[in-house]
Amino acid sequence: MVDVRNLVVVGGGSSALQTSHYIAKYLLPLLKNKDRGVHYHLYMIAPSSDWFFRIASPRVATSTSLLSAERVFAPFADVFGQYSKEDVTWIQATATGLNHSARLVGYKRKDGKEEVQLQYHALIVATGSRTYYPAFSTWTDKETTLAAIETTNAAAAAAKTIVISGGGATGVEVAGELGDFLNGRPGWFSKPPPRKVNITLLTSAQQLLPTVRKAIGDEAERKLNTLGVDVRYSTRVTDARKEQDGRTTLTLANGETIMTDLYIPAHGVQPNSSWLPPDLLTDKKYLNTNKQTLRVDIAGPRVYALGDVSSYSRNTVLDIVDALPVLATNLKRDLLSYDAKQPDRAAPGTDRSFKPNTKEMLFVPIGTATGAGVLFGFRVPGFFVWLLKGRDYFIGMSFASTATGSGVKEVKWTKEEAVSF
Repeated sequence: MVDVRNLVVVGGGSSALQTSHYIAKYLLPLLKNKDRGVHYHLYMIAPSSDWFFRIASPRVATSTSLLSAERVFAPFADVFGQYSKEDVTWIQATATGLNHSARLVGYKRKDGKEEVQLQYHALIVATGSRTYYPAFSTWTDKETTLAAIETTNAAAAAAKTIVISGGGATGVEVAGELGDFLNGRPGWFSKPPPRKVNITLLTSAQQLLPTVRKAIGDEAERKLNTLGVDVRYSTRVTDARKEQDGRTTLTLANGETIMTDLYIPAHGVQPNSSWLPPDLLTDKKYLNTNKQTLRVDIAGPRVYALGDVSSYSRNTVLDIVDALPVLATNLKRDLLSYDAKQPDRAAPGTDRSFKPNTKEMLFVPIGTATGAGVLFGFRVPGFFVWLLKGRDYFIGMSFASTATGSGVKEVKWTKEEAVSF
C-alpha cells in the first residue's frame, strides 16, 4: 500500500503561488527519488479562480483604460495546468478551519455545502491579507474584485469630489493615479491645469510614506499637488456612512464631517486569519510564527507561514521575496530528513534564518510620469521610479514570471544546512 503524504499550501496570493511553484518544480522531484514507496501530492487551496496582481491595483482601479483587467488576473487552472494531476491539485475553496492536533485542514468549495477535511504531512499557511477597499485585493473571488474595480472606475469618472484615507504607498499611488487621470498633469515648466475634481488625501500620520524619511514624503506631496491632490495630516476617519444619493459622509476624529462623491479607504491591511485557531494567533490576529525559521512551532512539526498573514512580516513584497528561500530550505530539510518512526524529530544540521532587509526601499509611482522612491537607502529620481514601476506597475517585469513560476529559482543549501537522504 502506497503511503500518501500531502503537502498543502493555503492561500491564493503571491506568497502561496510562489511557494506552490517551488514545491512542484524542485521539491516533489527530490521527494520522489527519496521515498519510492511514498507518494507526495501538492494541494493548493485558494478562494478565487484567479491570481490577482494586486501591486497594479491603484491603476486598474482608477480606470481600465489605463490598464485592462485582463492584464492583472491569471487563471489558476492555467497556472497549474503545466503540472501532472497526479502530483499537483488546485482546489477553489475557502479555508474554514485547522485542526493542528489531528493535522487536518478544513475547506468549503464555492458551490459546496459541506466542509471537507484534508490531511496534511506539511502545511504552508500563506493566506495573506486583505485591504479595507475591495478593489485593492482579493476578498473572496475574482468576480468580487472585478465588480469593485468596475464600480470604482464608474464612480471616479462621475465624481466631483474624492477623498482617500491612508498616507502609505497605496494611498499615495491611487491619489496620484486619480489626479493624473481626472485632472491631468502639467507640462514641462508649466502650471498645473485647472482642477476638474477635488481630490483630498487624508493621513493620520504627520508625513506621507511614513516608513521612509520625511524628505521623500514631502516630495510625494509636492507631486500630488501638481495633479490637483490636497493632503491633510494628523487626520483620521472614524466613520463612513453611505447616503441614499450614493455619496459618503465621513466623520473625522476631530468631529468634522465631510461629504464626498467617492471615498476610498486605502489605509492598512487585515490578516486573512479568521479560519485559524485563536491559540495560534497574536493579539493582532497574525499567525504566530518563528521569525527565524518561519515554522509555526506551536502548531506542531512541518507547519510554516509565509507572507502577510505571518507575524514575521511587515506586509511588504520584500518580506515575501527574502523569506521564500528560508522557507524553501527549511521545508526541504524537514521533508528529506523525515523518519516515520520518529515523526517529531527535528532535522539535523543548521536551519536557515530569515533576516529582514532594514534598508530603505520603496517605489511609489505618482501618476503616469513620475514618482518618489528610495533604493537600498539611496533616494532615486522620479523618472527612475516611473521607468522601473510606474510604466506598468511591474506587470512586464514580474506578472508572467510569477504566474508561470519561471521566476522561481532553486535555492541551494549550504553544507551546514544539508541533510543526507
